[in-house]
Amino acid sequence: MKKIKRVGVETLFINKTEEQLKELGVYHTHKEISHQPALWGETYQYIQREKDRIQAFFHAITAKYESVKVILTGAGTSAFVGDTVEPYLTKVCENKAFTIHSIPTTNIVSNPGYYLEENMPTIMVSFARSGNSPESVAAVELGEQIVKDFYSIHITCNPDGFLAKKPDIRNRTLLLVMPEGSNDESFAMTSSFTCMMLSVLLIFQMDRLNTLEDNVNWIMDTGNNVFEHSLPTLKELSSIPFTSLIYLGSGTLLGLSHEASLKMLELTDGNVFTYFESPLGFRHGPKTLLNDKNLTVVFISSNPYTQKYDLDILKELYAEKNRCGLNVMAISNQYINDAEENSDYYLSIKTELDIPASLDDVWLSFPYIIYAQILAVYKSLNLKITPDNPVPNGSVNRVVQGVTIYPFE
Repeated sequence: MKKIKRVGVETLFINKTEEQLKELGVYHTHKEISHQPALWGETYQYIQREKDRIQAFFHAITAKYESVKVILTGAGTSAFVGDTVEPYLTKVCENKAFTIHSIPTTNIVSNPGYYLEENMPTIMVSFARSGNSPESVAAVELGEQIVKDFYSIHITCNPDGFLAKKPDIRNRTLLLVMPEGSNDESFAMTSSFTCMMLSVLLIFQMDRLNTLEDNVNWIMDTGNNVFEHSLPTLKELSSIPFTSLIYLGSGTLLGLSHEASLKMLELTDGNVFTYFESPLGFRHGPKTLLNDKNLTVVFISSNPYTQKYDLDILKELYAEKNRCGLNVMAISNQYINDAEENSDYYLSIKTELDIPASLDDVWLSFPYIIYAQILAVYKSLNLKITPDNPVPNGSVNRVVQGVTIYPFE
């Protein structure tokens, strides 16, 4: 396993002292974005240590049922973990008895009858930074109430949260607590998102866990290199007076685009309007959003077939600059000449490691989201907003408040 030191008070992308970072209201957000590559290594090692327990949990289920519904769930950023990994896990999941669905807790709680079936064995994989969100707790309780053969996997960053402490009376729960430091203290979820995403990718591929170490080493190296090579471009980009931001991505990168757009929306307290879509879907109406105050970012796929569609929309957007004056940015894995020539800003991943043979687009999500997180922080500071607490009036909170959960009968 590649060794990357966890960040303490070092400043990786904002050249300020610890005290200055605190004065700017960015200390926690900065630290939590910066230490992600190191936490990914710790997450992989944790899953390795828990291998026998994880495999025993799955074996007990697959030995009893021929078909099992797997629900990946969470609220907000936690829901986007499921949205990002669902296409990939559907393709690679070792056990074909599993059918995998990404369904937010916010949908399950308000409409349980659509998603929970009494006679369908179900595993609910709950992603939760705090483990205390009302919808996260209620979704599990509804599953236990409605589904006869109900199992839970709690992937949480808080060892003291409700989901972590919930008694496993029927021995049907697998608890996975992410490494210390992933329980983000700042308002926005950053390291919690990527650690939970990595853990679910690993637990549904336990037979390939040793092979996937190469993938983890690759994301750690590329994530670290984002800080070394991309900061000037991202800082320059944040100074552009854009008031709307659109992320485009295909497949797994569509779910990631949702998370990337939310980071900018949250950290700028709604001062930058954000949107996300697939490159093909963007032409079906949302393209009307383009104007001279817009920045559009295209996450380019590494799949040669999918990449053709990404480059098509990139060229189309860049050709429209004369009409509407938008700014265009492209981000890719390996260098692509067409991407650089058809964008105002272009970033490609730099690494000396060989690309693992099993590197699907879902693994690009790790370095790609760091670009989006840093851009959101820079823009927040540019707008004189404090990223650690961008909504000081309390209308939106770190752990959601104001939700009433009603009894289901």
